[in-house]
Parts: sequence; C-alpha cells; structure tokens
Amino acid sequence: MAETPTAEPTKARTVSFTVAECSEFHNMGEFHENIATVKEAMEIFEKIPPERMSDSPAVGIRVADKENPEQVAEMDVIVGNHIDLQLLEYIPEIAENKAAQFAIAEMIHAMPDATICGEVPEEIQKKVLVIESKEKQAAQLKEITDKLEQGVQDVFQSDSYKELLNIMARMPHYSINNQILIAMQTGGQATMCQSFTGWKQMGRYVKSGEKGIKIFAPAPYTIQKEMDKLDAQGKPVLDSDGEPVKETQEVTVNAFKVVNTFDISQTDGKEIPTIGVDELSGDVDRFAALMAALTEVCSVPIAFEDIPGDAKGYYSQTEKRIAIQEGMSEVQTVKTALHEMAHQKLHAKEVVAKADDKSRRSKEVEAESVAFVVCQHYGIDTSDYSFGYVAGWSAGKETQELKTSLQTIRDAASQMISAIDDKLEERAKTKETTKKKSVKEKLAEGKEKAAKTPVKRNKAKGAEIA
Repeated sequence: MAETPTAEPTKARTVSFTVAECSEFHNMGEFHENIATVKEAMEIFEKIPPERMSDSPAVGIRVADKENPEQVAEMDVIVGNHIDLQLLEYIPEIAENKAAQFAIAEMIHAMPDATICGEVPEEIQKKVLVIESKEKQAAQLKEITDKLEQGVQDVFQSDSYKELLNIMARMPHYSINNQILIAMQTGGQATMCQSFTGWKQMGRYVKSGEKGIKIFAPAPYTIQKEMDKLDAQGKPVLDSDGEPVKETQEVTVNAFKVVNTFDISQTDGKEIPTIGVDELSGDVDRFAALMAALTEVCSVPIAFEDIPGDAKGYYSQTEKRIAIQEGMSEVQTVKTALHEMAHQKLHAKEVVAKADDKSRRSKEVEAESVAFVVCQHYGIDTSDYSFGYVAGWSAGKETQELKTSLQTIRDAASQMISAIDDKLEERAKTKETTKKKSVKEKLAEGKEKAAKTPVKRNKAKGAEIA
C-alpha cells in the first residue's frame, strides 16, 4: 500500500523592501534595505534627485525565511517608470507569497502610468482591484465624515434640530452619526429606512432614479498579528531564556464603510404593517397603558400632587422621587412624566457622577429633547415644543462637545423607548391572555347553564327548544 505523502509545513517568511539609486548595480549610489512598507519605499524612491541617477532607480521586494534569514529571494519590481514582472514566475518564494502579492499590487496601484513588463498574475490583479475599492471607500468615508462634522454644527440652527429629533423618534436604534446623516439628507422627513436588499426582502422595490441616503455601516476585518502567548491565567508564557513566547493571532479590526439606504417614500410594493403604537391623542386607554408602563420603567416612584406655582413637575434629588402636577390633561401628564424621567436618568447625582458639571440650561435641553423624541415615537402631539433657544445654547461649543450631548440624548431616548415598548408588549399579551380566558369561561358557563335547563318537546315536530 502506497504511503500518503505528508505535506511539508509552510515556512514562515518575512517581506521587506529595497530602494536602489541604480537598478543594475545596487552598490552604485544610494541603497536602502529592510524597509517595512511599500509606502515608505515609495517615499524614498521619489526623493532620489533625478540629476544623481546614473541609471534607472528601483524598488525591490525581498522575501526571507524567518528561521534562516540568509535564505533570501529578491527582485526589483519598479525600475524607472516600469513595473517589471518578467522574472516573477521563476521566483515562487515571491510569486506564491500572499504578502508579497499584495505588496506588488500596491506598487502597481501607486504607479498607474507605469509601463508593465510581463504578465500580471490573476491573484495580483484581484488585489489591485481590492486596493482600488478600499481607496474609493476611504475617499467616500472622508467626504461623509467631513459633512458629518459640519452637520453637527448646523443641526443646532433653525428647524434642523427638530428634524434630527424626529429622526431619533422614528429610528431610535440607528447610531447618532447615521441619525444626523439621514436628517441632513432628507430634511428630517424620512420615516423608515432600509437597504436596497432589505426593501426587496420585504416585498418592496426602490423606484427608478431614486438617490440613496448615505450612512455608515460596520465593515470589520481580521488581521494576523504577532502577540505574546498567554497562559490560562492570562499571564505571558516565557521561554527558557525568560523571554515572552510569541504567537500569531487573528485580531478583528472594527471599521466602517459608506452604504446607501432608502426611505419608504422612495419605494413601491407590498404594504408595510404599521410599526409602533397608534396616535395617543384622545385615546384614554392608550394613555392609561402608557402611564402604567412609564411608572414600571422609571427607577424612582412617580406620584401626583398639587405643586405650588407654575411648575408642571419636578424630580427631587433628596427624596429620589418624581412629582407631577395633578389635574393636567393626559397628554401634558405624559410629557411631564417623560421630561422628569429624563432628568432622573441623566442628571441624578446617584446615577451620573458628573451631573453637577452641566449647566441648568444644558440639563433642560437634554431633558426636553429626550421627552420630545419619546413623545414623537408614541404619536403624542409635540406641536407645542420649541427649540429656538438651542442655537444660543450651542454657540461657542466645540463640535465634539455638541456631539457628546446629541449622543447622550439619543442613548437616553433609545433606552427609554426600548424599555417602554417591552412593558407595553407585556401588558398587551397579558390583556390578550385575560381576554381569551374570559371567553373560555363564558363558553363554559353557557354549556353548564344549557346542561341544567330542562328540554321541552314540540309535540307537532319533535324538535327540542331550550
């Protein structure tokens, strides 16, 4: 029986770069070696003065055995204004090394006007396309990030702030960056956004000619990184010389890309079921359910009392409770409860360590904004909310400070909406279960009553009459 040949383990190899002033004789003029990246090599290459060149300068690639560094394969790839790949097929140590392939692709990309001598292998062609795609994505990312930075400042002007809060209410689970971007591009009019594929899966199709709304989407990738090997207790493993043992680990890098999303108004197709709760205006039962949910969600007691003066409510830092003016309309009661809950969540000393660092005005902006977002989400009339004062409040503040405030508002509103939704869903299920139980009990009572009722005979027809 023939033995199955055992594959030899792949040798670990290092890739580095060289730059020579003279490609034919590297010892003539400048020569640089052990360069770590293509970018560094290209910078050195471009700095060689033309008047000193006795021959075409070159950028070379060198692949060495990690355990036996003297075992080296190398070749010049860039020679003057040429990409020379004619020798590549004869040097498998370079041709088959993925890191070397990517490096050659980087060189080709860095010199789009160079003449290519020899055939570009398919693997390297693919990597050139990957690099071009990444560069395009990076340009898009920079463009949209620059717009976002300006958008943070602009959002506090005129009606833009209210438009952003509307987006927070309709899409509470989007990141603050994407909420700002959607508000900027739609004037706050978007109500429900999905990707092209997402709408297709829901039986709807993006209308011809519609322009996508650009947002960020996660695009994590993995890299191989040499790190200290750790034992079960998380301590570095040491070799016989007391040096940390190294191992290659796969590390996930969090990154983002720019993608298109589309509002439902840009689509046609199957009707989408109404999402969220109905308008609360005038619906006493819904107000009762919502107030009950708020009471359960709030981490401090909520009580009604006759508050002296014009205050509609307050949060007591000392007594750790929320008071609401009794006798107000249901709509105003809910609004006040949400406003004071936001204060308790964001500004209570026992909850937020640096609550006292914020000005009274900043606290009011945050609490009122959170209340507006939650009210909008549940269809409560918000026409009386005015945010004209935020322009003055935001004046002179740094972009990062403003963005932090927006992040605070977004996070608080999103968390409150999720918690309230859960409670409303629980109450709806309980109500439905009780309703079904009630129907079953009535049917059972009917059967029991029927069983006890004597049956009379119709002599003429012999029919039974209960």
